[in-house]
Order: sequence, then structure tokens, then C-alpha cells
Amino acid sequence: MNLDSLFEPEAKAEFFEAIAWYENESPGLGKEFASEVLGAVDRALLQPELFRKVRGRARKVRLKRFKAYSIYFAIKDDVFSVVSVFHGARNPAELRRRLK
Repeated sequence: MNLDSLFEPEAKAEFFEAIAWYENESPGLGKEFASEVLGAVDRALLQPELFRKVRGRARKVRLKRFKAYSIYFAIKDDVFSVVSVFHGARNPAELRRRLK
């Protein structure tokens, strides 16, 4: 999986910030978070229509272990794109802005 081709720049930054935060909390936890996110993206790539539409073309994958996080993705012109790796405690206005 090539992160550069799948993740929008803001989503990629969120992803790496969350990995660093979890790794700082407990060594190895950042790696576990990354693994769950990438697994969720893999599931969405295989069958994107299984995931709930949330706005326009955007769909949402909720993480199982890291329940506060959701992955938002969209498919446009057959291109899969992760729009956000979003923590539920953040300001939802930021997410709405990106899902337009």
C-alpha cells in the first residue's frame, strides 16, 4: 500500500501525528494503531460499498480497538482517497470542511 497515493496530505499528517502520540503514551502502541488503520483502509479498498456514506461521496470506517478514531474515504473517478484519520473529540467543523 502506497500511502502517498491513498492518503490526502492532511489525512497523512493526522495519521502520523496519532502514531507518534500513541507511541509516546506506550512504546509499541503507535505501531498497533498504524496496523489497525491500515487494516481498515485495506477492508475499505476491497469493498468500499459496505461502509456507510456520511456526506457526498465520503464513507466512514470506524476503528475497533481505537474507538475514538474513524477513517473517512472517498472514491472519485475510480481513485480511492483517505480524506481524514479523525479523532471523535476534534471539532467536527474541520471534518465537514474536508468532506465537501
